Amino acid sequence: MSPTISGSFTFDLKASLPFNYVAWVVGGYTVYLMVYRVVLYPRFFSPLRNVPGPPLGNPLIGNYLTIVRNEVCMPMREWTKEHGPLVRMMGLFGKERIIVISPEALQQISVRDWLEYPRPQFMRDILGLVAGYGLLTLTGDEHKQLRKTMNPAFSIQNLTAQTDMYYEPIESLVKILKERSEQSPSGQQVFPIYEWMGKVTLDIICDTAFGYKTDCLNDPNNELAVAFEKLLELQSGPNIAKLVAIMTIPGAARIANSDWIYEHRHILGKLPVISKLEQLVDSMHHIRRISARMLQEKMADLSVSPDDTTTKKDIMSLLVRSRKAEMDSGASDTMSDRAMVDQVLTFLAAGHETTASGLSWTLWLLANDLTSQRRLREEVTPIYTTNQRPDYRTLKTLTWLDCVVNESLRVLPPVPLTLRVAQETNYLDGVLVPKGTIINIPIRVINTWKPVWGEDAEEFRPERWLNLPKAYNSAFSQFSFIAGPHGCIGKTMAINEMKAVLVALISNFEFTPAYPNQVAHPAAAITMKPEDNMPLCVTSVNSNTLHQL
Repeated sequence: MSPTISGSFTFDLKASLPFNYVAWVVGGYTVYLMVYRVVLYPRFFSPLRNVPGPPLGNPLIGNYLTIVRNEVCMPMREWTKEHGPLVRMMGLFGKERIIVISPEALQQISVRDWLEYPRPQFMRDILGLVAGYGLLTLTGDEHKQLRKTMNPAFSIQNLTAQTDMYYEPIESLVKILKERSEQSPSGQQVFPIYEWMGKVTLDIICDTAFGYKTDCLNDPNNELAVAFEKLLELQSGPNIAKLVAIMTIPGAARIANSDWIYEHRHILGKLPVISKLEQLVDSMHHIRRISARMLQEKMADLSVSPDDTTTKKDIMSLLVRSRKAEMDSGASDTMSDRAMVDQVLTFLAAGHETTASGLSWTLWLLANDLTSQRRLREEVTPIYTTNQRPDYRTLKTLTWLDCVVNESLRVLPPVPLTLRVAQETNYLDGVLVPKGTIINIPIRVINTWKPVWGEDAEEFRPERWLNLPKAYNSAFSQFSFIAGPHGCIGKTMAINEMKAVLVALISNFEFTPAYPNQVAHPAAAITMKPEDNMPLCVTSVNSNTLHQL
């Protein structure tokens, strides 16, 4: 080998040494950080290391698989029973989480310091994808302004005016169930209750929120209903776990909401782990397109003028009137068309699916407690016989109906869990919680906490609402609608709608399990729905039944 070649070789080797050295240092430091954050920090240095909780588990997986593989909130229920109202658990890659259920901690998180405990960004992105970037995803001043704009639409006065709008879909549902059940020689038929509750609540929300007639009950091919059915088919623990992982990737939320991903959605369907994303993107595209069309029709309707004095009481009419009045006055911070579409999406997703789940669980609980069901029938049948469209005030006076609805929402809340993140390091229940800690708020566990509700806390007993326990806190012992500025704006509307549907159904039908030893199968992602569509046996009740009880 010539000296020139040899010299060149020697020079290149020496020049590469600094680069290799830096690479080894960077790689070693990265490994050290991973070992420190995943293994050492949570076990020896974290301020939360002495907080009681389950074993930390595998450093990479933590308690994650235990949460995903079990019925929603059940591991957390057992952990709080064993360790108390504040529990530490481990997420993926050594990420600590805490579980809180005490009224004091809930008051601090949801009311007193609510701005310091927003929803985590990945949760806001998931909600934004499936329910629009509306009231559910905003926080701070944006949330305050939007809530202020919407409050009049959910006033008691407006709710009273809207109640009569529920009954056309309810009457269609009763007619369908009656005709089909009476076709059977036994006068009874098994129905997938969740499916039918989804149809009636979608018809109701479209009419009351947008003045838009869908008639899903009589049109099984309705575009909006089909899109929602395909979307809700995806709701499961494993699927939401995948979606959470995807939404933590920088830029994923923007791509998921883009037209580009819809045009190339077939690519998603070919990827084994995330193939279901094709169905999600396709369903949301259709729902968003229909939502935009609803808004355009509403804006084009001359009756939504701010000077209109007609009977247009649907929520979107009120919002469009409000926006037009702001624009006419020269306001610079009025909602954009896209923001208005997001409100449509929020109402559609949150306003019908949660109510459908709530009704399904209520009928399931009544099917397994015929004494409570018959007592309810005794209360509502005379009202229904006199007037098949009871108004808001009449529904509010029905004591046992109120007990049944409250108890159902307590035992099986449609939204079983919510999350917050600590924006700053602060104390919760006397424990220093570091900035960035994810806070699990298991609503299903809060609602059935034995120190408040007693040893039978997990049982369905509507009569407990006639004599509430001394430890009961009206804001934080039944947390199904959350509390504070992020509390559900449609709480009263949802309860009123559930009552109207139940009065008609219980007056006309008896509900029993579809087969012996039937067990409920809750499936949870954002909401908790029956995994099997909740089949129940429905039997027509004739006019003399009440007197035979």
